[in-house]
Amino acid sequence: MIDKMYREQLQKISFEDIKGWAHDNHLDAFNTLKRGNPLSLSDLKIFNRSSARKYFEENYQPYKILNKFNEETLYTGYFEPILHASTTKTEVYNKPLYGFPKKNVKKFLDLTRKEIEEDLLWDLPILAWISNTIDLYFMHIQGSGTLKFENGTERRFVFDGKNNYEYTSVGKYLTDNKFINKNQISMQSIKKWMHSHPENIAIKYINKSFIFFKEDVINESNRSSPLGQLGVRLTALRSLAVDMSIYSINTPIWINTIIPIKGLGKFERFERLMLAQDKGSAIKGLFRGDIFFANDEKAGYMKSRGDIIIFNKL
Repeated sequence: MIDKMYREQLQKISFEDIKGWAHDNHLDAFNTLKRGNPLSLSDLKIFNRSSARKYFEENYQPYKILNKFNEETLYTGYFEPILHASTTKTEVYNKPLYGFPKKNVKKFLDLTRKEIEEDLLWDLPILAWISNTIDLYFMHIQGSGTLKFENGTERRFVFDGKNNYEYTSVGKYLTDNKFINKNQISMQSIKKWMHSHPENIAIKYINKSFIFFKEDVINESNRSSPLGQLGVRLTALRSLAVDMSIYSINTPIWINTIIPIKGLGKFERFERLMLAQDKGSAIKGLFRGDIFFANDEKAGYMKSRGDIIIFNKL
């Protein structure tokens, strides 16, 4: 994939040059790579960190990516929210979770978020009913969610397609128009602002993009690993959503940044090997990535700069 980059952006380095490389869990990274590419790696006998490290060092050449063109550098986080839901429409649970249209596809894909949500569209598959419109909106942003139903069952729903409109950031609109300070913007601060006045909820309609869902049956082997948009089961703090017009699927990417820890405003250094295994409408550019946090909402606080090293397959 380095053929998609300018030569002056690439600095060939050795594995010894990668700060923290010796301390990473290489077996965890290899298993994440294997999950995304099981057929080509299934015959390899790699069962410990040492053999996994040797695999990467013998099969890849690392390149430090230099920001020669002053591109935006931003690493954020996403997660799989847990929402309460009902299988039937009630007075409380009255917001539909829609599946991908089965008929009149073009008609529905040409509708904006507002046009889809302003009336109940019974011609669309309705997968479940949600009570909280703000939580449902952020499930759209995250791309998947686990629903807890009144009978105690849990079901996961993941991305199955979107309408024909590009994603527009509500957060950027709120900071550009001074509703929230730039240094305070996060998923949590946006939710708080939307909850503060009923009319604020309508801000979501500046984002005309709308996604449709499908069920991803939960079992013991995939309980913490939802399907991403590329059909790969995601691994917490290993799977990275990137701009797939630049990256190739399963590209190993060493990332050096900071991530939020428990407690608002607290961060820790994050140096580890990630895999390009997902994509998102908001993820555009070489230095833009979204780290999967499983069910951890602290992902919503992440907005960090960082450096990257790309591993090119030999």
